[in-house]
Amino acid sequence: MEEDRIEKRISGSKSGIDSSNKGIKGSSLNSNPFPALDFVKIEKEIIRATEDVKKLSSASFIIKMRKKILPSDADEKGSHLDASIIGNLVKSNSVSTIVSKIGSSPKISLERVKLVRAVMLDDKGDSPLSLYRNLMIQAALTIYLGDITPATLQIIGQTYRLYLEKIISTHKKKLLVVQSKQLKNVNLDVISVNDLINKDEEEELQEHEIIAIQEMKLTLKLLEYAESLDEDTRGSITMSMHLDELDVLSTKKKGRGLFGGTGNADTVKNKHLLIVRKTLAAVEVMKRIPILHPIAMKVVAKLQAFDSKLALPYLMEARLHMQALRFLSLRFLMDDYSARTAMTPTFNKAIVAYHKALKRSSFANPKRGDITVLAEFAQVSFYAYQHRKMLNLANHGVLKILEMGKKSLEALVPNNRVYMGQQKQIMKAISSLKKFS
Repeated sequence: MEEDRIEKRISGSKSGIDSSNKGIKGSSLNSNPFPALDFVKIEKEIIRATEDVKKLSSASFIIKMRKKILPSDADEKGSHLDASIIGNLVKSNSVSTIVSKIGSSPKISLERVKLVRAVMLDDKGDSPLSLYRNLMIQAALTIYLGDITPATLQIIGQTYRLYLEKIISTHKKKLLVVQSKQLKNVNLDVISVNDLINKDEEEELQEHEIIAIQEMKLTLKLLEYAESLDEDTRGSITMSMHLDELDVLSTKKKGRGLFGGTGNADTVKNKHLLIVRKTLAAVEVMKRIPILHPIAMKVVAKLQAFDSKLALPYLMEARLHMQALRFLSLRFLMDDYSARTAMTPTFNKAIVAYHKALKRSSFANPKRGDITVLAEFAQVSFYAYQHRKMLNLANHGVLKILEMGKKSLEALVPNNRVYMGQQKQIMKAISSLKKFS
């Protein structure tokens, strides 16, 4: 396949991993030492719940009634399908009413949003971490079911941040209890998290304390990145969309291709551009929440199928891969070496997507959209040079990436001298690699 050839030619990654790396004691290169931040596992739960909802929604009336009357499959914890997993934990009339409505119509996202908001409103902060995890999954379900609206994006952002905050407070409490049994009547909130995570390196710590502190550090970084998420969502997401719109868009395009278009061409074009713009705005928000990456990739793939000549959908795919790489890098820096194996393939995928975006951009006469693609790839090319050892990239592969970055900047500099500094930086990097290759 062309993508495979591009990946081998541009990325040129080395085979194997430096065996001298030592992760957290007792952890392997394949196991995640931070289970609360195992977003891949959470994604699988969301995808499974989404499939269950879709199956039930398309089932016959008799099957629906049988599942409602005889829910023998569900365990005592409850199910994400009908939100009973929340109803079994939170005992209140308002929550029970909403859960009942979700059980009758599991595909309606509005009730799930109401449920999450109701629980968050009554939250006293003393619930187990599992509740906040399940709230996040319920919120994410609305997006996976296709309802990408200001309300659903806001609620998933809020539950994601709340979950991260709860991870920190849970570890904080456990660490303090371990350190002193005399803190039962002390307000733990007045004790700084920084005091806990910045312990003297010479201090003797148990294995579970080391892991807890590392997970807190990683979670704090994720919280920092998501700090303005709610505000940014309110500012950038003003229109609702559904995944079905993209399917209809592709279907209409195929129809016009076969039978010729009808109606005002400009009106149709403007409508299509509006759908593309609001979809890309939604993906920009979704990329900041790790558990939404699979559905964001699905959205981007639909845009690519709609019009393969557009560069922006491929740029968005590249950004999603780079965001995934950012999280993997954070895990790696926190001594989670299980993340290392995924870093190079993830970067390779980003490079392939950037390459496709560049093929659809003009170097001779770059317009606004082209400038975005060219400038961003130039930055990524220097990133590859800076982090080539961490990403396990071969010098000849990095050199090819830098040369493409140089070509991008050559197209930008004549119209904007602000890129000259970056151009000199890349030229110096190319000279350095050629010298030592």
